[in-house]
Amino acid sequence: MKILITGATGFLGHHLVDRLLEQGYSVRIFKEKSADSDFGAKVETITGDIRNSEEVNKAVVGCKIVFHLVGMVSYWSKLNPLQYDINVKGTKNIVDACLAHKTEKLIYVSSTVAVGTAEGLADERTPYNLSYLKIGYCDTKFLAEKEINRGKDKGLNTVILCPGSMHGEGDIRKIKSDLTFDFKFPFSFLYISGGLGVVDVEDVVEGMIQAWKKDTKGERYILVGENLSFYQIRKTIAEALNKKPPFICLPNWLLFLLSYLFLALSFFTGKKPKLTPEMVKFNKINFFFSNQKAKKELGINFKPFEESATKAVRWYQNNGYL
Repeated sequence: MKILITGATGFLGHHLVDRLLEQGYSVRIFKEKSADSDFGAKVETITGDIRNSEEVNKAVVGCKIVFHLVGMVSYWSKLNPLQYDINVKGTKNIVDACLAHKTEKLIYVSSTVAVGTAEGLADERTPYNLSYLKIGYCDTKFLAEKEINRGKDKGLNTVILCPGSMHGEGDIRKIKSDLTFDFKFPFSFLYISGGLGVVDVEDVVEGMIQAWKKDTKGERYILVGENLSFYQIRKTIAEALNKKPPFICLPNWLLFLLSYLFLALSFFTGKKPKLTPEMVKFNKINFFFSNQKAKKELGINFKPFEESATKAVRWYQNNGYL
């Protein structure tokens, strides 16, 4: 059985490929020319662009199972057009190819940002209600799910997985693109309001495999281990680093000011800003979710965030990032 994985060179994708190879499966990956891969001859590699329907078709041919992980995570409005092309049009291409080649099952990795929020804990039935934020990542993941559901309506066997903020070994994007693990002066003192659902990357991999192997069809699962405030997240990471926990909560008005300063700086440097107005908008909301459906139907025992943070810190330190 041939299994296709898009986004295999990313954080989650790398963990999924390793797990499937350990279990003896034949894996094909679909990657961009510019994406680094250290899998070598262990996998079949097809190079192409998720936005190119012909190249996507070539990748899907002969694969009974497709894991679609490709997605552009960005909270910078400058990249919204590219993000739409990758997240929405790319998913459309995958769905069309799976329909054309009669793929047995398509497992799509969405995000909790496509779920919406609720008074208490949001769940799989919570309607999407984040359009007012005008955040490209949220909107495009929601629209990508609509493409998956379009395929489902045409007879494609699909499962949607919505993981929270993933943590664990090997997340280079997180250490480079945001301030979560930054405890250099003056960031060591700081935390922000709000909170979100977190999950260990290995638990997401387990969810993907169970979603494939169990008799689930047309289902949607939220994969979240714990719901934590940003203070709790920073405090746990500080403890893993043997640092003092942060003690100054930055007010939103100051964060907005700083985000525009970062934007101005990026205009001159050409580099992606580490803080944007879109990121700050999240601080007004607690992105908290129920994981009961995944626990009951997929049988996942979620790891505590403390374990995930410790593994991440150790990996960053061993690989020269911290």
